[in-house]
Amino acid sequence: MYVALVSVNDRAITVGEFNRRFDAVSAEFPDPEKADPAVEKDMKLQLLHQLTEELILLERADELNLAVSDSELAAAIKKIRADYPEGEFENILVEQAIVYGEWKDQLRTRLLKEKVVREDLETSIALTPEEVSAAYEANFPARNINKDRNMNDPAVDEKVVKLVRRQKAQEFYQKWLLDLKARYAVDINAATWEELIGS
Repeated sequence: MYVALVSVNDRAITVGEFNRRFDAVSAEFPDPEKADPAVEKDMKLQLLHQLTEELILLERADELNLAVSDSELAAAIKKIRADYPEGEFENILVEQAIVYGEWKDQLRTRLLKEKVVREDLETSIALTPEEVSAAYEANFPARNINKDRNMNDPAVDEKVVKLVRRQKAQEFYQKWLLDLKARYAVDINAATWEELIGS
């Protein structure tokens, strides 16, 4: 029987899925930390927040008709594999007892979440010429910066504009997420959650 722990509209994370994800997260911590009930409870609470956030972003992706195509996923996998020597990527998955199909699904989800943030939040952020100039000064101090540069000036490096957008998106992210959360039916199964954390 599948018991939903947290749901956002019709999308849900079951207790079984939560436990699998928690096992994967907790495997990265030393045994003494995992043995501390307070640390374990904090880790579970943090994971619950992350999974709730994930469900909210996936709902928003549906609203915006966003998806990660097979070719986008394949390109991301190729890029990740390129960072490892031949055969090493597969060895790491085996050593960490990660099923390739599950890893691939989680990568697709991560890419989709990033796309939602990029398409919905970052593109809505207005930038001023002063912010871009300040970013140039901070990142390229050797360049001669014209403080009155027009945003349409071809000298404005797209990389710097993206950097400033990303930084501003981080500032606005929590408020944006709370606004999204208020739009959806978010439900945490309190009784099941209490059982999971042992309270």
